[in-house]
Amino acid sequence: MDARLKQAVAVGRFGSFSKAAEAVNVTQSAVTKSVAELERRLGFPIFIRTSRGVVPTSEGRAFLERASRLIADTDELLSGALRTDPFSGSLRIGIFPTTFEWMLAKPLEVLVQRHPRLLLDITSGTKERGVQLLDQGDVDVAIGLESAFGDKARFKLEYIATISASIFVRRGHPLLELEAPVASDIARYDMVLPGQLWDLSLYPILSQIYGQAEAVRFHRIENFSLQCKVIENTDAMGFVDQAITRTDYFQSRFAVLQGLETATTAGIVCAVREQWTPKAGVGALVDILQRVHAEGMLNSDIQNRLFGHECAALAAEAVPHRG
Repeated sequence: MDARLKQAVAVGRFGSFSKAAEAVNVTQSAVTKSVAELERRLGFPIFIRTSRGVVPTSEGRAFLERASRLIADTDELLSGALRTDPFSGSLRIGIFPTTFEWMLAKPLEVLVQRHPRLLLDITSGTKERGVQLLDQGDVDVAIGLESAFGDKARFKLEYIATISASIFVRRGHPLLELEAPVASDIARYDMVLPGQLWDLSLYPILSQIYGQAEAVRFHRIENFSLQCKVIENTDAMGFVDQAITRTDYFQSRFAVLQGLETATTAGIVCAVREQWTPKAGVGALVDILQRVHAEGMLNSDIQNRLFGHECAALAAEAVPHRG
């Protein structure tokens, strides 16, 4: 392992060349030289020097993240721990897009109870970032849409579940008074969407609704609980998976919009690199994901996950209004 990588990672961790030098037991000048050599090799600055220390550039941050993972993998490989317990060490999981993080909560609960020596490293982002991280080996397994990974022969896929999404609104919404709302009725209201639409099949639906509208207004909110907060307190609409619509929490506050054909389905998969043997932890996670979805265990977990939103709503009601 190139010692310069460890020194650069230490600078990023401590925000200081002198503290990094102490941590890796070399001189400050040696660390400064190592970072300068790396920056020349890479062709971009890793750090920005300020009066308070150093901070990574955007490119430098990505480089340091990869370097940290390489160092951790090397240490794990040389320690021999995996030979005695294949379910120890790091398991790097990616969720793409971020909107799907809720699907991992219950499986993780089962996974860490069953294999307590696993060290989890979980990241999320756009579908494009998911493909990139899996290609680079920066995640051991990527959870996401079949459409994002399925057309790439270099990935091996394990089917997890199919999600089916529909438009939902708050209880008492004006659209619920219409027997069969059409696109022109729906287009009068704002839409709450995640930062990245989770599947291309949503685009025709949005085009059908808003194609002829003079003005289109979208809220961009990644977190589903926060989406619920906006929808519950306005006339905005959002997309919801059918698994969530079956919870008491949803049914007491929201309703699926009927009439216009707005349901869309998409497959969820776990993707790994075809040419690499997956870690034992990957196999365990895939097995748990498949079982949790097949047995409908997500419903109770969704209820618990949305409890934070319910508490926030109660707290808001208790706040006195100033007039």
